[in-house]
Amino acid sequence: MASKKLQPVRPRQYSGRRRGIACVELAVAAPVLMILLMGVVEYGQLVNASQMVSNASRRGARLAARNSTGDATDVQSYVNGYLAANYPKLSGQAGAVKVSVADSGGAAIAGSQLGGMASGSQLAVQVSLSFDSVRWLGMFSALSNKTLQTTT
Repeated sequence: MASKKLQPVRPRQYSGRRRGIACVELAVAAPVLMILLMGVVEYGQLVNASQMVSNASRRGARLAARNSTGDATDVQSYVNGYLAANYPKLSGQAGAVKVSVADSGGAAIAGSQLGGMASGSQLAVQVSLSFDSVRWLGMFSALSNKTLQTTT
């Protein structure tokens, strides 16, 4: 059998036309990828804010349950301070955070009534936060006017 001489494979020489096609592909794909990235950032921020509201409610309930404070407004200011420390934008926005303290029956506890509760009584601290007040991007209308709420 006669053996054939193998010739080395030469890489193709791409013309400038091929590079132009790559630029067009990038121009089509980049906006879609950017919108997807912004959606991930926005949704991640929603989850983060939800966790902060849950933590604030838990900390407020812990403060109220320890009987170290006799005033429900102390719990409200503690929760507001916790959220303002994590979200500096909240300090200038009135009404973005709502905090309420209630007994086991759901009746609101106001002022110094918290100190008069018997030891072992059940309490509930409810925290509501407007997501629009802490969001960075306002691109997605599906996340507009969301209120994050947690009761502990």
